[in-house]
Amino acid sequence: MLKTLSGALQLMRYFTPGQSVWGVRELAKASGIQHAIVHRVLATFAAEGFLVQDALGRYALGLRWFELGEIVRRSLSPAEVVEPALHHLAEQSGETVFLSLIDGNEGICLDIAHSEQQLRFSIEEGQRFPLHVGAHGKAILAFLPLERIDEICLTPQRESAAFDRPALDAHLSQIRESGWAFTQEEAALGVAGLAVPLWTKDGKTLAGSLAISGPLQRLDESGVPRLLEALLNTRHKIERVLSLMR
Repeated sequence: MLKTLSGALQLMRYFTPGQSVWGVRELAKASGIQHAIVHRVLATFAAEGFLVQDALGRYALGLRWFELGEIVRRSLSPAEVVEPALHHLAEQSGETVFLSLIDGNEGICLDIAHSEQQLRFSIEEGQRFPLHVGAHGKAILAFLPLERIDEICLTPQRESAAFDRPALDAHLSQIRESGWAFTQEEAALGVAGLAVPLWTKDGKTLAGSLAISGPLQRLDESGVPRLLEALLNTRHKIERVLSLMR
């Protein structure tokens, strides 16, 4: 029973922002699971409102996942503290701010405060990302135990190109020394990011990262000192409630 449930939930992981709709045959081929089993699993999830079917018989995630996601988001991110802090930082910096948590060998964006600027960098709430690229990922990866870093670097990353491990290790060492990460055009072309790690209230458990991201012409390395002070002040406010988020 539990093995069957685990297999069914693993199929749900194939629904991603890059591939949000699946036909039964497509998913069976991608997952290596028998067509009949995939059909039965998808039909069951659809009957319970977790999937919806289009006119061509393909499946997409249903609103039931959204409802559950909102419950998770609200329980992990105390709105009365986190959201005002993120929006204040977005106003101070003039850039997009996002809070991410570590989830397994990836990061996941939990909450966002958008910039009022016309040109801005957007990451979606609930979006997963690799930890070896971008300030928001490296601010997490740098402070993990070495064995976890090795494990993550050896794990194939979805939609991610190969990388230079010695160069990555050198950058992670620099991040550990300074306490913050700054990257240019790693997560997206024309975009820079500045991020700090987030720790739980006791200061012992790495929870995720807090990042500012924007176009290179506005967010360059010369502006790091000004932005870093605001970023660290916001981190202090958020870390007071991180014990509620883990």
